[in-house]
Amino acid sequence: MRDSASLAGSGTYARRVPRPPRAFVEGIHHLSSHGSDTRYLFLTGEERTTFLGRLALVVERFDLRLIAYALLGNHYHAVIATPGGRISAALQQLHTWYSRTHNRRHKRTAHLFRAHFFAREVSSDEDLLGACRYVANNPVEAGLARDPFSWPWSSAAVSAGLTEPLIPLDAGPLRAALGDGDDWQHRYRRFIAGTS
Repeated sequence: MRDSASLAGSGTYARRVPRPPRAFVEGIHHLSSHGSDTRYLFLTGEERTTFLGRLALVVERFDLRLIAYALLGNHYHAVIATPGGRISAALQQLHTWYSRTHNRRHKRTAHLFRAHFFAREVSSDEDLLGACRYVANNPVEAGLARDPFSWPWSSAAVSAGLTEPLIPLDAGPLRAALGDGDDWQHRYRRFIAGTS
């Protein structure tokens, strides 16, 4: 008789070995998650508001700090600071809750999110600014907004000092990356718009 390890990759009855959780170190991470197949995560503004409310709760519960975000249709981006390996558990809780809420609302049962989310550690102030520029401009690239500050489901206008936040953001890392001066929001606006 073969052991279970040798059966893992053979035949119809092979047991799937779960992927081990990713190890996250203290620092800042650019995260993104997509809907499974062609599913949209957000069909209405109300669904985006629901997701943001839960994101704020999860960020607080897991002692994370949200620096930037953008919610599109079939995916979202977030830049999050973590004191340790809490991101996987936080996103699992966020995605599970939102999937159940979304599926109940739309009378669906299939998976809403893809099995694995994108995660990349941010390595420097320049990298942080680049990640935030990418996140802010994602709705423009997707054809959802004419400029990065006009998309209401993004933190770009908040970080630029143009509107009030929908959920709490940690401006500290962005402010520090931009020289920690009183004009940091003006400098952020110019950087995101590509005029600096």
